[in-house]
This record gives sequence, C-alpha cells and structure tokens, in this order.
Amino acid sequence: MIQSLRHLHLRELRFLGLIALTLLLMALHLGGSLRLAEISGTGWRALDLPALQRRVESGELSDREAHWYHPATPDEAAALRGAP
Repeated sequence: MIQSLRHLHLRELRFLGLIALTLLLMALHLGGSLRLAEISGTGWRALDLPALQRRVESGELSDREAHWYHPATPDEAAALRGAP
C-alpha cells in the first residue's frame, strides 16, 4: 500500500483531492437541506390534518373523489397521446 502511494503523481493527488472536496460539499449541502426541512415554513408544505378534517366534517370538502372524475376512456387516452 505504501509503495503504491509513492507512485501517485501530482495529477492523481489533485484528482483525489477534487473527489474528496466534492464529497465534502455534497455532505454539507445535504446536511443543510435536512436542517432546513425540519424548520416549519420552509421546504415542502406540511399538511394540517386537523384543519382538513374540520373542513371535511363541515361539508366544505368531500371525503370522496369529485363527481366529474372518471378514468380515461380509450378514445380520451388516444387523444392525449396525439393518435388519430
């Protein structure tokens, strides 16, 4: 192992340093993103389940799919794909 390290040239050492720096920056970025995700009001939206349940119970929202929703028929699927 030590003998193989002696044969490393400056170019290889720079490349290994670049890889190490890249991994370090990725770890720092992911760590910062995880910290931000834990803070309320940042990142993805959080679902307020009690408020949603109150709206369903009051009748403002329905707990089933919309009346206008239906699975696509073969003709509708073909039209979306652009087929004649």
